[in-house]
Amino acid sequence: MKHLLGFLLFLLVMAGGVAAIVSVFGDEARVIALEQEAYAEDEDVPLATSIDADLSDIPETFALLSDVFDEPISRKSVKQIHTRVADPSLDEGIVYQIAELDVSFEGRMTTINVEAEVYREDGTYVLFYFTGDEDVVLALDERIMAYYDELGI
Repeated sequence: MKHLLGFLLFLLVMAGGVAAIVSVFGDEARVIALEQEAYAEDEDVPLATSIDADLSDIPETFALLSDVFDEPISRKSVKQIHTRVADPSLDEGIVYQIAELDVSFEGRMTTINVEAEVYREDGTYVLFYFTGDEDVVLALDERIMAYYDELGI
């Protein structure tokens, strides 16, 4: 009888240990599953790239980005972007929708969304974000990285 009680106690302890392990790792598995589900939902988020510029360098920055497109970004669009980010009423550190640029890329028309974050610590500094079709954003990103390499950044 002692052996049977000892065996039952052993089974009870083992079952408790298994339950504790399942509880701990089961929670982690649920968290991982939720993260994967959230990631799958985020696949709808458009690809983005960014570049920073001083306010005075915006025309040159957009001329650099124009190398990616079949036709350069219009001066009128660049001037509107410059005017918008130079607006002193824009709060620092907040991302603003600045423009939607219709551009020609590899023979087809597409739209690039331009958002900007403005900082005014020592002059006006702007961080531009570009979203749109994946191939266009990747081409912009490649051009931006090449530019940063040229600068040694």
